[in-house]
Amino acid sequence: MNESQIISYETALRAWFTRHADPILAEIDGLDIGWGGVQRWATSLMPAPDRGLHLDFACGYGTFLAQLGFRFPDVRLIGLNISFTGPHALVSALLAQADVDVSLVQANALRMPFPESAFSSVSCFLGLQDIEIGFGPAGVQAAITEAVRALKWKGILILLDEYSFERFENIVKDLPIIVITRAERALDVRWDRKVAERAIEVYSEGWVAQARLNYADERQRLYEDVFARMKAEMEDQLSKQGYYVPFGPVRLMILQKVKV
Repeated sequence: MNESQIISYETALRAWFTRHADPILAEIDGLDIGWGGVQRWATSLMPAPDRGLHLDFACGYGTFLAQLGFRFPDVRLIGLNISFTGPHALVSALLAQADVDVSLVQANALRMPFPESAFSSVSCFLGLQDIEIGFGPAGVQAAITEAVRALKWKGILILLDEYSFERFENIVKDLPIIVITRAERALDVRWDRKVAERAIEVYSEGWVAQARLNYADERQRLYEDVFARMKAEMEDQLSKQGYYVPFGPVRLMILQKVKV
């Protein structure tokens, strides 16, 4: 599928995904589809997966799985997430709307229920930051270690997140894996104050949900802390550049499993 076709599919999926939202929330929620052009850019740099299985872990709403299906329609896709309830209950409907066939597995990425060397390729799009919120840096290390275990020899691991390249490399330095490609991309997003103010409320609530705290006072304190940090960043961007970019840049690491 070429770029113009993928953009057309993204546009249609975004319209479906935001169909019940008011205009401001539609702008915010619509970012999940394509993530400001970053998903399309990332798949254009990925080597085409072979005819083996591809796993996308911490798949969330399934939007990167949809993008993989657009770019590589012949690849067999597996999506793993710790839960398919709440907002992530939409994943099956989203993938059906995208006309992308995916087998979904509910499990913790820190203990993947797959045998060693099960996949030809594995990806994670912005899921590492969610794992870190819920399980800390050790959780991120465990999830990537599991991903490498589940890869075949010469299999490809694709990681995308806001982590620095140095941090990525520190995480994988003791694993049987080498770096093939490093790249980064800013989101193609410029929000005004009205959208930005609502966005930081939505994202602060999402952060709290990922933290899985048991007590209301803990959740409230975390919300206030995250909101204050996001608001400061928002005000800084609005004053310096006149618009707000909610995340990024996203950094891409493409790695290959090697024999030890």
